[in-house]
Amino acid sequence: MTKVCKLIILVAAVICMACAPPDCAGAAQKKDAPAKSRAAKNADGSSAKTSKASLQKSKNSGKKTTSVAEKGKKGKKKRHAKPDGSRSDSRQIWLKRAAESDMATGKASWYGDRHHGGETASGLSYDMFTFTAAHRTLPIGTIVKVTDQGNGKSVIVCITDRGPYVRGRIIDLSYAAAKQIDLGVKGVSRVNLDVVSDTNGMPLRDDEAFYVRYNAALKTEKAGPFRDFADAAAMHEVLYKAHPDAEVVIDSK
Repeated sequence: MTKVCKLIILVAAVICMACAPPDCAGAAQKKDAPAKSRAAKNADGSSAKTSKASLQKSKNSGKKTTSVAEKGKKGKKKRHAKPDGSRSDSRQIWLKRAAESDMATGKASWYGDRHHGGETASGLSYDMFTFTAAHRTLPIGTIVKVTDQGNGKSVIVCITDRGPYVRGRIIDLSYAAAKQIDLGVKGVSRVNLDVVSDTNGMPLRDDEAFYVRYNAALKTEKAGPFRDFADAAAMHEVLYKAHPDAEVVIDSK
């Protein structure tokens, strides 16, 4: 009986030893589960906080950007359009400068074949047979009426070059322009200058225009009006072949 009891006890001990490890592992897993759950919760919480912080930061930066942009818009000054009378004002400015200096009156000369085909300050080649001139300060493209003080003859020219650089002279005419006021023989003569257009060749006064005047059948004819000097010059070139006395003038409409 004693042997049987001992045997039973031994078997029970073996069974207990065999079953003990799985229970410990299970207990360990049960203990680890809450820890993992808490870690996951902590991770989720921190990521949520980080996401919220990033979102708030993005909103703040967006507000700052908008604010800076709005300030930039407020800080910009609007450019006002020039008044309609700006061209008339331009004429007054030139006349005022002329009254304060010798720009509007002085000696005129001319330059011809030695410079023919050379480059001018405007970038165009100099053509001695066109009605152009050189001036030291007037803007390139300005149209000027040049009147000889001695004989009263006048010619209208476009400023395309710089010069003259001889003391006492205020304008250098092309050969064709000089010929029209009989300057070709004298070489130098005192003249008056009158600025009649802006740098685009448009008359400064709205009631004036360019014409091409010529003699036909014993009476004077005029082609025009032309608001652009370039158009009048083109018409002059056409009429000049049949009418060598043709000239561009500026007159009231």
